[in-house]
Amino acid sequence: MSRLPEVVTHNYDPARGPFRNLCALPQVEAERILDEIRASGTRRIKASYLRRRHAVEDWLISERRRKLGPTPLERPIYFFLGDFADGLDRSRPASLVLPLAALPSAILTFTYPDSMASLPLSRDEHHRVHRKEHHGQVLTLSEISEVVARFGLPGDRWKTEPSMRYDRFIEVQVWDDRPLRSLLAPESGGALAR
Repeated sequence: MSRLPEVVTHNYDPARGPFRNLCALPQVEAERILDEIRASGTRRIKASYLRRRHAVEDWLISERRRKLGPTPLERPIYFFLGDFADGLDRSRPASLVLPLAALPSAILTFTYPDSMASLPLSRDEHHRVHRKEHHGQVLTLSEISEVVARFGLPGDRWKTEPSMRYDRFIEVQVWDDRPLRSLLAPESGGALAR
């Protein structure tokens, strides 16, 4: 039986700072940032990315309202469940690793896999072979615990198990930045910046 990791990781570009959400920006500014990332060669980003990101985030917001009600942030701050401070995403080489237990469950939702994969996996016919019941679901902390107990953590299973091809990460959506900022306060000592 798999258990949830005890930490979450936020990867970010140190030039822009942590806890940013591209969808919170005006479209022109968001596209400018995406163009800069494309030009840097650190990450391939399709031309349709921002449109798809907005559609997925609209779904996340709707489900968050249904499951959690109102939260301090309208748009989430994205994390991975587990320690992903590996520097592999060259467009976001800096990381903050925080204890999951330091974040109140009332401000957390989860998707398995990340939201940009989870929603299409649940809807698109060509993904039928990879579809699992938790795809297309926005989950609370107790719900993701049950899913992980049942299906296990993604880990590197995507490399060897064809049915796990898209299940590479569990994404955490944090809907309040106040606990994050207090964890980063110098006196807290709670965050591990890498």
